[in-house]
Amino acid sequence: MDNKCILPFINNDYQSNSPCCILQKYNDKTDRSELITDHTNNKKSKFCEACWKAEDTGVKSKRQQYNMLYKQHLNQTHRDVKSNVIPVGNVCGLSCITCGPGPSTGWFKKYNFINKNNPSKYTVEQHIKTENLKDINNIEHIEFIGGETLQSQSLWKYLKTMDKNVSFSLQTNGTIKLTQEQINLLNTFPTFNICFSIDGYDKIFEYLRQPAKWQSTVTNIRHYAELFGRNKLSYYITVSNLNIFYIDTIVIELFKVLPVPQMLNLVHWPAEFSYDNLTPEIGKIVQKHNPCFFKTKKIEWKGTSHSLTLFTDNLKKQDEFSGLKFSDQLPDLYQLINDSVNK
Repeated sequence: MDNKCILPFINNDYQSNSPCCILQKYNDKTDRSELITDHTNNKKSKFCEACWKAEDTGVKSKRQQYNMLYKQHLNQTHRDVKSNVIPVGNVCGLSCITCGPGPSTGWFKKYNFINKNNPSKYTVEQHIKTENLKDINNIEHIEFIGGETLQSQSLWKYLKTMDKNVSFSLQTNGTIKLTQEQINLLNTFPTFNICFSIDGYDKIFEYLRQPAKWQSTVTNIRHYAELFGRNKLSYYITVSNLNIFYIDTIVIELFKVLPVPQMLNLVHWPAEFSYDNLTPEIGKIVQKHNPCFFKTKKIEWKGTSHSLTLFTDNLKKQDEFSGLKFSDQLPDLYQLINDSVNK
């Protein structure tokens, strides 16, 4: 079925209280029946625009990725939950450019600096909710998400009690050094995946993933390969308008660090950092600069002088807090955008 997604039939995402975190204008209480009917009938559901847009671009969508992961269930026509996405808190030491204070405690100080007249009311969340762990006897796979998952005390506490036959995955920003106790615990599970959420290399990485340092992260990633083997590791590359100009080189450089599978995720929001928030004029230059990526992908560039002004204004505020400068870290992209905005 060309338009079917398996997630409405098998997945609970406890972060979004829905079968999938990227559903749009969706309420699980009122819209679940329509969502399942759409996918049963091979219809392009109105709730799944993010995936249809990704596929039109030529990027493998979340739908396509998970259909491959759970291909054994593709003929399923009724809801029978086999996978859970479980938040483990928002503790994180980074304040990544495209993130915010909701998912990351590392953003609290930055948010309050930028919004002095409207300080953050966000709170630290450190525990897995008990209700998210009920009825998981038939679960085949759990995806743990943060925050930075490896900084979650509740994750490590739960792994000590979790059925060893259940597979799991978790995302990490690659900056965390594991203790020997944590290494030993992970190695008691035969099936798991650690996915490095890495969006750049060298200065690009350090600008996007503040205040992480590239060389120490590279050392960590390679150490994980020594500890667990490459078959248990992968990359998750978030593609925004901040790194798409460098995407071919990013893919190559990450492969040099560790040759493991790479998945791409297109940023749709915040709107300032949407992957397509560049003007058509800049987009043509981006396409020429990345022939491998754009050999199979097509983007409709929707940026305007106004949207790019909002983009640069956002970065100026973040730069004032971090002390890093967009113009120093990503000079080629900065010049392109600066020339476009000031025309």
